[in-house]
Amino acid sequence: MKKGIIILIIVVFVIGGLAVAVATFGENFESVFAFNQGIIYPVKAHKIEKGSISTKVSATGFIEEIEKSEVYIETPLKVSKLLVDVNDKVTKGQKLMELDMDELISQLEKLKIDRNVQKLSLDSPVTEAEIKKAESAVNAAENTLADAEKKLAENKLLYEASAITKSELEASEKAVDDAKRALDNAKLTYESAVSSKNMDRRVKEESLKAIELSIKELEKKIEKLNNSVLSPIDGVIVEVNVQQGSFTNSAMPAFKISNTDELRIKAKVNEYNVRGVQIGQKVVITGEGIDKDANVLGKVESISPVAKTNITSGGEEIAVEVLISIEESEVPLKPGLSVTCDIYTNEKDNILLAPLNIYKEDKDGNMFAYVISEDNIAVEKKIKFGLVSDVMGEVLEGLNEGDLVILDPQPTHKDGIKVKILNDN
Repeated sequence: MKKGIIILIIVVFVIGGLAVAVATFGENFESVFAFNQGIIYPVKAHKIEKGSISTKVSATGFIEEIEKSEVYIETPLKVSKLLVDVNDKVTKGQKLMELDMDELISQLEKLKIDRNVQKLSLDSPVTEAEIKKAESAVNAAENTLADAEKKLAENKLLYEASAITKSELEASEKAVDDAKRALDNAKLTYESAVSSKNMDRRVKEESLKAIELSIKELEKKIEKLNNSVLSPIDGVIVEVNVQQGSFTNSAMPAFKISNTDELRIKAKVNEYNVRGVQIGQKVVITGEGIDKDANVLGKVESISPVAKTNITSGGEEIAVEVLISIEESEVPLKPGLSVTCDIYTNEKDNILLAPLNIYKEDKDGNMFAYVISEDNIAVEKKIKFGLVSDVMGEVLEGLNEGDLVILDPQPTHKDGIKVKILNDN
């Protein structure tokens, strides 16, 4: 009885297995289980054809202006008139505001007047008169000395002739000595006057130099202030930090200006991906702020020579900064938008391509694929891939254009097995 029950259970399992096989293989059931002709393996196949392949790395970044500028006013001055507002377009050299510089201009005029006065006073009439007076005193002292010396010579002759007394001779000698002292004093007074004049002139000349320097510095300051209220670039006013009637703040830019017509992307490429990135490579740009159907293309413009550590939500990440120029855009772009940049590190055209799911590997890492012959026999071929993308690879060895290869080869697939192709490819 027990033996009969066991046989019944076996029969039920066999019938159930056959039912599952019929449901799974349908019309191929007879081919799979054609025992009189050997096992036929149902497979899906792919035809080897030529095409294009590319590899890419992705990087995140932000759109920024190539040219932007901040306008600072170094000297706190009152804004007499504000000429632009946020979002206004400006051209290089356009006046942005008017400043009240009346006090500075008055200071400049006063300095110029002081300079003229100083020039006029270089040669003082009073000093010149003192010098002429001292010079006249020297001339008079010289004449007096000459007269005294002449009188002394006459008196010596008279004294020798006993015509005058010794006291009279001594008086003549004393007159000469007094005249010499008077001449020495007159000369000292004259030299002092000349020296005083030279010193006074040097002092006035140095004072004049100081005034000239002050004038130049103030003129330079006024010129700089006049230039500082002019837009340094073509662009759009994105920020205004001054008000009409208020004073400027030297610690804060009065205006921020951006040239939104010339943009680029500053992206960060992970250290594991940067090896294949090179200047000139094509970049496809996408982002939440860009229409999905819009075509935005760029090019790698420069690669930073150093890597930096960035703090992300996932922790620390080492990345290299890459600047990407925007070469073509079907939509207007805005500075500050975050974007994803697909950098195409390799591209090849008109080469043999195969899906990456056509091969098996042996223990040594050799890759093998199965080419289906005209009589549906699987022929094992050793293959080699070159450039690979996510799903496709460049065929370097082992396959030819037009070959049919088995997709997803199974462990039961061997060289020489008979197969039935399930798909039309």
